[in-house]
Amino acid sequence: MNAQPKISVIVPVYKCEQYIHRCVNSILNQTFSDFELILVDDGSPDNCGEICEEYAKKDFRVKVIHQVNGGQAAARNNGVKEAQGEWLHFVDSDDIIHPKTLEILYKTAIDNDVKLSMCSAFQGENIPDDFSKNFDITANILNMDEENIFHLCKNEKYYYWVVWGKLLHKSIFLKYPLTEGRIYEDNAIVCKWLHEAKKVAVIPSPLYFYYINTSGTTKKNFTEKQLDILWAFEEQISYFHSLDYEKMTEHLVSYYFEISANMYYRAKHEGNNKKHIKIIKEHKKHIEKTYSKYIHLDTEKKLYIYEKTNPFMFFVMRIKRKLLK
Repeated sequence: MNAQPKISVIVPVYKCEQYIHRCVNSILNQTFSDFELILVDDGSPDNCGEICEEYAKKDFRVKVIHQVNGGQAAARNNGVKEAQGEWLHFVDSDDIIHPKTLEILYKTAIDNDVKLSMCSAFQGENIPDDFSKNFDITANILNMDEENIFHLCKNEKYYYWVVWGKLLHKSIFLKYPLTEGRIYEDNAIVCKWLHEAKKVAVIPSPLYFYYINTSGTTKKNFTEKQLDILWAFEEQISYFHSLDYEKMTEHLVSYYFEISANMYYRAKHEGNNKKHIKIIKEHKKHIEKTYSKYIHLDTEKKLYIYEKTNPFMFFVMRIKRKLLK
C-alpha cells in the first residue's frame, strides 16, 4: 500500500461486538487493497475497543481512534480528520460490503470523472446467500440538476438519504461535514453532497448489506432526540430554497408535513409528553410561515395528516369524499 492510500474507510463503532468481526472482515477482504480502515471507538462500553485494537495489530491498514461517546456524526467527523485518503467510504459497524465494493466504486468514479459514486443495497436480518456474486456494474451517470435530485429524493432512498454505500471525494465532505449532536444527520447532509458533486455515478447493483434487526427489541418510547428529523427536513428545505429549486422545495415541504404528523402521533401515543408535542407544533408553525407559498397538499396527504393529528377532521373529510362520489 502507498504511504497515502487512495481510500479511507471509516466505521463508527459502538456496542456492536456481535457484528464487528463480520463488518471489518468484509472490508479487509476487499479486492481493492489500497485503502486504510479507520475504526472509531465511540466510547463503546463493551469489548469493541479491544477488538478494534486486535485488528490494528494484525493489519497495518487498520487505525483505531478512541473517543468519548459523541454519536455517529462525531465519530465520522473525527475519522475524516485522521483520513489520509483522497476518497471516503462510510460503513456502519453491523453492516458488510461486497468483496468488490471499493474496486467498483473507485473505478466507476475515476472512469467517469465524478466525485461521488454510489451503489444500491440489500437490507434485512440475514445476509443473502448470493451476496458475494458478481453483479452487473453498469453505471448511470446523472447530472445533479433539480430534476435528477428530485427523482433520487422521491424514489431512491439509498442514494439520496444515507451516507453509506457511497464513495465520496474528501473535498466535498470537508465543505459539508456532518452536524454533531444530532441524529438523522445524514438526512440533512447527503443532499448537499449530491448537489456539490454536480455529476454522480449510480450503480444499481446491491454492493452493500444494511442490517435490520427485525426479530429483537421492542420499540423504544418516543424521545426528544427523534425530533431531529424535523431539523433534518428543514435543513434540506432551506438548502434547496436557497438554490431556487422550487420543485424540490415544494416536494420536501409536503413530505415534511407527513413526517411532522407522524412525529405528533408518536409523541402523543408513546408517552404523551406535552413538551415534545409543543416542539412539534411550534416547528410546524415555523415551516408554515416561512414556506407558505410551497404548501400544496393533495387530498390523500391531508387525510393522512388529519388521521395522525386530528381524528375529527379526518372523519369529516372522509364523509365529504363519500358524499361527493
